[in-house]
Amino acid sequence: MTDPSIAVTRLVKRFGEVEAVRGIDFEIMPGTIFGLLGRNGAGKTTTLECCIGLTKPSSGCVRMLGLDPSNPRELARLRPRFGAQLQTTSLPEKARVGEMLELYARYYALRPATAALCERVGLLGKERQPVGGLSGGERQRLALALAIQHDPEIAFLDEPTAGMDAYGRRVLWGEVEHLRRTGKTVILTTHYIEEAERLCDEICIVQQGRIIARDTPARLIAGAGGGSTITVEAEGFAPRNGIARAGRWRHEAPGNGEGARWVLATELDPGPVLAEVVRAVDEQGAQLHALDMRRATLEDAFLNLTGERIAEDAEAGAA
Repeated sequence: MTDPSIAVTRLVKRFGEVEAVRGIDFEIMPGTIFGLLGRNGAGKTTTLECCIGLTKPSSGCVRMLGLDPSNPRELARLRPRFGAQLQTTSLPEKARVGEMLELYARYYALRPATAALCERVGLLGKERQPVGGLSGGERQRLALALAIQHDPEIAFLDEPTAGMDAYGRRVLWGEVEHLRRTGKTVILTTHYIEEAERLCDEICIVQQGRIIARDTPARLIAGAGGGSTITVEAEGFAPRNGIARAGRWRHEAPGNGEGARWVLATELDPGPVLAEVVRAVDEQGAQLHALDMRRATLEDAFLNLTGERIAEDAEAGAA
């Protein structure tokens, strides 16, 4: 049986009177892209910092590749085997991009491959650019390059696309997908719903220092997303017979057309239900003005599980 790459058991971390992490448990198997999804202040970063030895747990334990990162000797053995991109990476402002990559390569006893690595993270042509002259997104991509250039078994990415533009996000998402193809383990903290849904094989939803749900994105949506909605705006239509039992119908005031608007919330496969709705409209001789179908999303599941919206945090991070 394969051992987990990371095992976190009853992890607690206190900062004075504040309990930032309140008994978190999870295991991550090799080759998994594992996401900690939650609002700012949920405890995601503190959990990651305990995993990489930056913060010592108040209680509980972490094992990475069978070793304890809170033990200095074991952490020294772990350092060549993992890489970390933190939310904020402090680098000398006057140092050039290429110099930083060469310095880190020598730290790992590697021959620098500066141009290839810059191309990989979208910094080709920036090798002689001082760090102080980089944009926030470019600094994040440089931090990613520093974290992965020694080909680690495990990569920790803490809010990796916060403050990035669309190009930077595409670069990073492509790199995470490359890490998946090469069998690496990735633990990713994020408050971007789209990022978690696109990249992660498994997601833990974190709220107030606790994991409140864990599953694949698809199963979280199916279990907590609240199903799909179909909106029908048609003159002369009303849900009757079999279609009336497809879910919960809600009657609304007339919309842009002349007919009343009916909204169906259904847990069934929305495709066949939509076909039945169209058939019912035709059988009733109704005049169809508008028809819309919306599948449940991971954001719906997050809202239903936590009672909170995460969009405000994502917008603030992008500002």
